[in-house]
Amino acid sequence: MRELLTLLGYELKETFDSIPWTVYFWFFFGFQYFVYGQLVSRLVVNLSNYYVYYGTGLLIIMTFNVASWSGRRFVEGAHEGRLRYILSLPIRRGELFLEQLLLGLIANIVRIGPPLVLVLWVNGMPPIALLTSLLVLLSMSVGVMGIMISLSFIAFKSFDIYSAIVATTSAILLRFSTILYPLTFMPNAYSSVARFNPLTYGADLLRNVLNIDVSQLLNPGSSAFIVAAVGVSMLTLGMAIVPRTLEGVKSS
Repeated sequence: MRELLTLLGYELKETFDSIPWTVYFWFFFGFQYFVYGQLVSRLVVNLSNYYVYYGTGLLIIMTFNVASWSGRRFVEGAHEGRLRYILSLPIRRGELFLEQLLLGLIANIVRIGPPLVLVLWVNGMPPIALLTSLLVLLSMSVGVMGIMISLSFIAFKSFDIYSAIVATTSAILLRFSTILYPLTFMPNAYSSVARFNPLTYGADLLRNVLNIDVSQLLNPGSSAFIVAAVGVSMLTLGMAIVPRTLEGVKSS
């Protein structure tokens, strides 16, 4: 455990070495929310509270992006030579996987926390909503990081194929979901696919815990179960796959 915490501290220092980048992340969110969000909400007239809906969707997109970056960073480290050094340290491979998950969760809290507080404050939501919504977002990030890290076995064969699969998976998950539009607004072909997307359940669960009134939100009990199941299954899969494939990932 001490080795895990030491490595986590080292990588946290490296991750947040550039403070301006984190500030830029917050600035970009503010621009998207206050400028683009205002414009889009005036165009979507069929949903009276679309500005709130868009704000929560933007939070999910940012969470997904940070979690994806955390997962990809694990594999990219092998091709940058960093992983070769880490593997020489006295740390179990399972602990290394957990360390990467903890690194991603902390990165998510730092980068998503202030935008989340901003959205809650602008929309006059109670402080307790911060805890429940943060729990939902972090649960989603565990699932996303688990997916990205579990795909690391593909990088053993080809990093280019891994990159292509990750990009395709990200595009499908983001586009075919209720992140930016409710199921009732989608054509049947889109809504049918969106119902099999875990991000759909995460997005609707977040809106349920924030009491956002949108017609036909998915059942919160089912959404919570699916978000938790995806997180646990991806965590288990990563713990099983990574120790077996980690040694074979080649450095460039």
